[in-house]
Amino acid sequence: MKEKPLHEKIGDLTSVVMALTYIGGGVFLVLSSLSFRLLPVGSLPRYAFAGTLILYGAYRGYRVWRRRNQDES
Repeated sequence: MKEKPLHEKIGDLTSVVMALTYIGGGVFLVLSSLSFRLLPVGSLPRYAFAGTLILYGAYRGYRVWRRRNQDES
């Protein structure tokens, strides 16, 4: 088995961190009462944006997982 080059490892790590950041940001918007007057608590745009962040983070995480599994095969 050949080891992945450093630039691919860094790219995978960055993708995982960003996926977790997007998911965490979405969860924060759902659970937090801070609004900064931009997205009021309880508003539809706030929850739509939070849902979009969570879905996009899950998609990025899935892409990394799929690419990693394809490389191992």
